[in-house]
Amino acid sequence: MRDHDLTASRDAILTGYRPVRASIQRLLAQAVGSCRKADFARAAKQLDLVDEAQLDDPNISNMLCDIALFEPNQRGHRVIDRFLRTELHLLAPGERQLALRLRTAFFSIFRVADWHDAAGVWVDDLLAQERRLWLLDEGIEASAEEGTVVAMRMFDAGPFYAGFGIVVQPDPVALEVCASTSSRGQPVPVRCSLAASLYGDAIMVGALRAAMDQECARTPRGAAAVRSRSSSARGGRRR
Repeated sequence: MRDHDLTASRDAILTGYRPVRASIQRLLAQAVGSCRKADFARAAKQLDLVDEAQLDDPNISNMLCDIALFEPNQRGHRVIDRFLRTELHLLAPGERQLALRLRTAFFSIFRVADWHDAAGVWVDDLLAQERRLWLLDEGIEASAEEGTVVAMRMFDAGPFYAGFGIVVQPDPVALEVCASTSSRGQPVPVRCSLAASLYGDAIMVGALRAAMDQECARTPRGAAAVRSRSSSARGGRRR
């Protein structure tokens, strides 16, 4: 395909994707309204949250809502299913089909295999054999290196898969254990769910880094190191 054809194809794909992305965020916000106090308490316990102030971090707040919505409670019931059962008829006609697709969302660990010719990336599901998916995510496309491993929840949005904006990176040990057990057809060895386990790890690591940064910032040399690390973290690869 020639360059101008690729550009036209990319523009057309992104023109169709961005309204879908906006609808996803709108639907998730509405669905969170169906969560009860017990749903949030269950999610907070699974994430090992100990301080309500942690929810001031939008990333942690989004993780909490994700677990409350998509992970089943002790009776095997999910809030997302309750929301669709009771609120689907209230949604705009154009969003009902997309809302129904949300309940098929699944959480897994993926490796960025290649860039799609037009937009997004190809990812390999490391917990399912021979499953390569077209993920349309502008953030991952812009910043991820080939071979980058990420864990996230995504769903089949039609011609492509889409995520919810929450992306974490499992540590090498967790990746090896999960991939090994899955290859043998066994469930991953986590206490509640894979999502809650990896989100919880990310929250803990973030808290430790913040504490270390605060300690380092008390000295001039430490403050310079913190600024240097923050600057490096903002760097990314754009294809």
